Amino acid sequence: MHQSTFYVNGVPKTLVVDPDMTLMDVVRKQLLLTGTKDGCEDGHCGACAVLVNGKYTLACITKMSRIPEGAEILTVEGIGTPQNLHPVQKAFVLHGAAQCGFCTPGFVVSAVALLNENKSPSRDDVRAWFHKRHNICRCNGYKPYVDAVMDAAKVMRGEMPASALEYNGNGRLWGSKYPRPTAVAKVTGTLDYGSDLGLRMPPETLQLALVQAKVSHANILNIDTSEAEKMPGVHAVLTHKDVQGKNRITGLITFPTNKGDGWDRPILCDEKVFQYGDAIAIVAADTVEQARAAADKVVIELEELPAYMSALDSMAEDAIEIHPG
Repeated sequence: MHQSTFYVNGVPKTLVVDPDMTLMDVVRKQLLLTGTKDGCEDGHCGACAVLVNGKYTLACITKMSRIPEGAEILTVEGIGTPQNLHPVQKAFVLHGAAQCGFCTPGFVVSAVALLNENKSPSRDDVRAWFHKRHNICRCNGYKPYVDAVMDAAKVMRGEMPASALEYNGNGRLWGSKYPRPTAVAKVTGTLDYGSDLGLRMPPETLQLALVQAKVSHANILNIDTSEAEKMPGVHAVLTHKDVQGKNRITGLITFPTNKGDGWDRPILCDEKVFQYGDAIAIVAADTVEQARAAADKVVIELEELPAYMSALDSMAEDAIEIHPG
């Protein structure tokens, strides 16, 4: 551990940090700047993006040992505020770029980095920039992001007034770009998600880790939690047997006549794995690290089934039904 001073969003901050800590942990856990999102912890999604001395940086894979003394660190909170939005943020709101919004702060930081470097990008330049910097979105199809960056660039070049990026539909919903009520909070990083709220919980709050399927399709033969239950800091390891009542979430998707729409899901898988990442057990422990270590000790015995990677494969005559009904 050592003491270092950085300039975070223009404000000097003196912190005691471990060189092996990630920049994301320092920003989120010590500075409580939760606009920097914890998406993948592996440098693949871009939700944690910040600028370090003006350079686009993935905070989740950047150790503090690589951050020089006196570095200028810019997070989404330092780009604009709800009362004073940056042109990029205004354009994101106007074009509906922020949908679920979890990835949006990383896209805002990335777009600002691009326009700081090149104020006249082509649409292909914008797409290539996001692709190279691992900015991933699973909501909007990317076009709204590109549209927004192109309009923000016009404002930053002085070719269009910033007011042109504001909603002017006089309250109309239909036929207008009426912004989502949460859009401003999403583009400024001020909207809290589950992991953000978790940082503000009392110190004694238990932390959870999921035991998730590492295969795409299988029958579950046995779940052994005995070793996990002995791990340090573990309070409980929960499986489908611990679910009170019916271990199912049931609903309707599109039409009641749909066969195999799959909308009858176990809360925790009991008999079958339906897709990679399905939740099989939950570990509750004193720290996230302890919970994850214990989750690795849960032993799941499986009978692996064929994994279908396309709709056509799954509909073949000899294919095994994935979702009953």
